[in-house]
Amino acid sequence: MTTCIRSQPSGFSMVELVTASSLLGLMVYAVSTLAVTGGESQEYARRINRATEVTHDLLDQMRTEMVSCVRIFGNDTEGAENLALLDLVGAPTPIGSSRLPTRATGEALRPDTAGSEITGNSLFIARLAWMDRFVCTSGNEYMTDVYRWVYYYLTPEDGGPTDGEPIGLNIVRIESEPMLNAAGVDQISDPADQAEVLLHLLGGTPDAMGVSRTPCVVVWERGALPSVAGTLRMIDGTDGSLSAVPIGTRPDPWSVLRSEASVPGLLSYRHHSVASNFAAANFGVGRYSVSSAASGGFPHGFEVQVVGPSTARQTLIHLVVASTNRRGHWAWSDEQLVLDTREQ
Repeated sequence: MTTCIRSQPSGFSMVELVTASSLLGLMVYAVSTLAVTGGESQEYARRINRATEVTHDLLDQMRTEMVSCVRIFGNDTEGAENLALLDLVGAPTPIGSSRLPTRATGEALRPDTAGSEITGNSLFIARLAWMDRFVCTSGNEYMTDVYRWVYYYLTPEDGGPTDGEPIGLNIVRIESEPMLNAAGVDQISDPADQAEVLLHLLGGTPDAMGVSRTPCVVVWERGALPSVAGTLRMIDGTDGSLSAVPIGTRPDPWSVLRSEASVPGLLSYRHHSVASNFAAANFGVGRYSVSSAASGGFPHGFEVQVVGPSTARQTLIHLVVASTNRRGHWAWSDEQLVLDTREQ
């Protein structure tokens, strides 16, 4: 008797192969999509952290300088006259809408309304740079305050802000040459001592502690208008007297020169920009001011308010910084600080 053994089919059918391949493809797609999305999310978080870090650094720098502030210039005659003397030749050009804040003596921090604007988009202060202590040959000791002006303002970059782009602005910090406090100099009643102190400051010779500082040429009367004779004087190196007539060659006879420490742009090398008026609403630009598109736009992402009397001023600085990386979602940081400043 012959037995017939029938072989059983082995392997997978075409349908099973197609089904398995499809499922495997879906799984690979899902995993790769999650990996890409996760990577993009991490990169976005990194850019947000970096924008926050940059914004915080800038505000911290301003806060440190405001701590030693002796004068905040506002949108008035004093502010305009002093700012006009600061040497900006060769420096980045301020945007056309650059405006100092109004020093609102009897007001509190608040959003602007049309016809009642107090917010500016630049900051101009005088800060205490150092206190000089010097002992004359007579044995008399004198302390003299030395100031520097500091000016923060916006400048267009890479074509400036354009419709739909939240970037295109840099923030510039200009620091002036050191200037002597006129009140301290004029209080030196002995002419010989005064001349010796002034020649010491003009020459940058070691002080009572043996420290040599940057030479000082200009003597400035804080709070007075530059248009008034005597507000600015210069030290005559021949005899240590004070001259009401400009000495030497400057862009303008009474211009206040820039320090070598001035920075033409604080954000370019950080690959960030002050956010413009074209930024999305959630960026927080124009929180306090009435926005305008005229003269390059106002205020953009830099707002300053100064309120209260000179003995108890409050200064608000609101800054919005955006990353210039155009990949994916825009990364930005919105921060502000309020400082109590007592002007002298």
